[in-house]
Amino acid sequence: MFPFRKKFHLIIVCTANRTRSAYLAGYLNHYLAQYRPGALKRIKITSAGIKAAGRERVNDVVALIARKNGFNLRSHTAKSLSNGPVKSADLILVMEQMHKEYILEKYPAVKEKVFRLMEYGYRGDEGDDLFDVPDPTGKTTADFKTFIETAHVEADRLVHEFVQQGII
Repeated sequence: MFPFRKKFHLIIVCTANRTRSAYLAGYLNHYLAQYRPGALKRIKITSAGIKAAGRERVNDVVALIARKNGFNLRSHTAKSLSNGPVKSADLILVMEQMHKEYILEKYPAVKEKVFRLMEYGYRGDEGDDLFDVPDPTGKTTADFKTFIETAHVEADRLVHEFVQQGII
């Protein structure tokens, strides 16, 4: 009667899973819940870190910014990237080239589904640092502001890309 379709699984990865990947995953889930609630039935968004010290809380600055943007990250705890989720993921988006290299070295079979966030769906020439999303942790307010603006722009772009591809 109704064909079974598994949820599309997106993993967002950074270093410690306390700032960038935690915020972007939380924001994407919030964004979809607000503007495309039916999409959450078709996509699962999680986050992890390549060097996450398990169970650490989200960065306090990011938790405050999330709250000001209408969602809560206080219950988020850092998760280390592991074999099971990597193999079951349909798409893995990372923040920097070093994250991509780490994943490809450890899990070479997933080469076709690992992209830096800003290189996914990009249709131009690739640049080395052009696609990296710098970590604002321990840096200035301006660095956090730049990261948040990038996260919001990229979330909007990702949703558009997912709609175009029929994922959501």
